[in-house]
Amino acid sequence: MIVRRADSVGPIAWECNSCSDSGRISGWEDSPYDLRLRRPRSTNRVNQIRIPDEVAATLRDLSLLDPECERVVYLARAHDDDVVLTAGEDDLEELTGYVAAEANHEPNRRRQQRLDAAFAVLSEAAEKPHESLTAPERVRDKAQRMTKRTETVAAALPELDIVRVQRWCDARVPDHARHQVRVECQVAARDLTILERRAPWHADAGPEWTSFPIARLRYTKATKRWTLYWRDRNLRFHAYDQLPASPHIDDLLTEIDSDPTCIFWG
Repeated sequence: MIVRRADSVGPIAWECNSCSDSGRISGWEDSPYDLRLRRPRSTNRVNQIRIPDEVAATLRDLSLLDPECERVVYLARAHDDDVVLTAGEDDLEELTGYVAAEANHEPNRRRQQRLDAAFAVLSEAAEKPHESLTAPERVRDKAQRMTKRTETVAAALPELDIVRVQRWCDARVPDHARHQVRVECQVAARDLTILERRAPWHADAGPEWTSFPIARLRYTKATKRWTLYWRDRNLRFHAYDQLPASPHIDDLLTEIDSDPTCIFWG
């Protein structure tokens, strides 16, 4: 796919380099797919990381990225036979956390291996930010890799709050219905995402359960407060303005439970 855009606003011209089909995309500004920066860039160090094309494809396939991490992923540029990712230290840490969280909850072994490879690349880049664009060494031991990614997603969040949310999720569905539906908590570096998972509705759909995001609870370490986010029909999260940030995660769970605006459970 060839994309041509002269300015940061206005129509985007595209052309397929296989079939020569082409067209123009208009009206994308301020849509859910508008990934232009909406906040000042972080003042922390910006790194350029060279990643293999298959890792870049894995990052593009992540399902629950926030807009800042989406910008990092989709602003990556081809360089020789690889892809160059430009990210500040905070964005790189957060992106690594999302990869780890998705790998920890991925039932498909092949996809989990791809997520493991992406996690190894990003975590190596975070540990050695001053080294030039080099491919990381492979993580030697499978158990070591799994332990490391688990530590990555949980390190910045209060452990007791994680346990509270996990218990809340377990209590949402009675035992007799758990073979059909579950409510689970996906732990990332700075937030918890509540997911509704359902068993395959038909044998032809395969053995994998579907996952659908319900809400996101984001933790701000500086203020020690949790902020609630709701999910729109495009699976993008927005701050929930009916409840102020709270130091007590139970306040957020109570709001999701009661759902006075019908925005979480419908």
